[in-house]
Amino acid sequence: MKRKPDHNPGSALDVIDRLPELRALVVGDVMLDVYEFCRTGDSKPIDSEKAGKRAYQAQETIKVLGGAGNVAANLASLDVRTTLVGVTGDDEHYFKIRELADGLSIRHGLIRDGGRPTTTKVRLYLDDDYLLRRDSECTDRVDERTSAALVKEVLLALPETDVVVLSDYDKGVFTAENAGQIIRECRLHEIPVVVDFKPGNREAFSGVDIIAPNAAEAAALIGGFSMERLESDCRRLHDALGCRNTVVTLGEHGLCGVGAGGFFHAPGHRVEPVDKVGCGDTVRAALAIGAALGLALEEAGVLANDAAAVIVQKPATSVLSRRELHDFVAHKPDGETRPAAVLAGREGEPAG
Repeated sequence: MKRKPDHNPGSALDVIDRLPELRALVVGDVMLDVYEFCRTGDSKPIDSEKAGKRAYQAQETIKVLGGAGNVAANLASLDVRTTLVGVTGDDEHYFKIRELADGLSIRHGLIRDGGRPTTTKVRLYLDDDYLLRRDSECTDRVDERTSAALVKEVLLALPETDVVVLSDYDKGVFTAENAGQIIRECRLHEIPVVVDFKPGNREAFSGVDIIAPNAAEAAALIGGFSMERLESDCRRLHDALGCRNTVVTLGEHGLCGVGAGGFFHAPGHRVEPVDKVGCGDTVRAALAIGAALGLALEEAGVLANDAAAVIVQKPATSVLSRRELHDFVAHKPDGETRPAAVLAGREGEPAG
């Protein structure tokens, strides 16, 4: 039987006040997101080197943590004490990722692998129009040595961890062996595990506390996922995944889930979306907070829905502060719905 989530702002505000008590560990595919903004300028934009081509004036370049790094950045911005473990290349981007993590007070255990580049996604804008994305990546599975180093960093961090997020973008960091070992160790320490994975890697992440795909990934996992059959499809997905709790982000329709309390659906909020890139990472960060505090799944889902409503109003790969989330929860209309909320997939763009 479908139940409406409990919209109790007092309770939610109490949760937000407790965030500095929490300790989170994020493990997965760390990326560097680069945004290059160009403008046509005042002079004629003609490229003297290539006849008939145009030259554009560089305006600004922004570099931020992406992938698992964006999950960690969201948690840290919410004042959760955060550790990030992942694999980078042995290149200059490794140092930039370290610098960005240090700037957010994120502890990190980054393993440099000389056999692969740091995953980077460069997005090019011209006069605020998004033109293209250029990726640099290696999706081969990490070797045994790198995998062992990854697990070692995780084991070092677990004694001071309240929740673990495994963030899989299918860039080769997770194997069945290292994911299984991490999940088993978390069980031994009674630490909840929140997972977001690409559908092809589902077998590596069995028996976790929360699995949180987007609607397209849910459809790939069970052969279709429809708003017309929302509860039945969500339950079917939950049964197929074999986890304790399942949450699905639904684009403009918010999110839904199945857990011990049954099925719930949290509709989207009436906000004006600016950019959906990275919204899914914000959702997983909020779900991790709920898991760490022992919230019911629908309470964690409502918090995640609220967090995404804040982040979707920001450009590019952004993070939200605890104050921003607090203010949104304190002032949102009770029972509000909207037809255009955006809870994106992890990258906010087509898979790739």
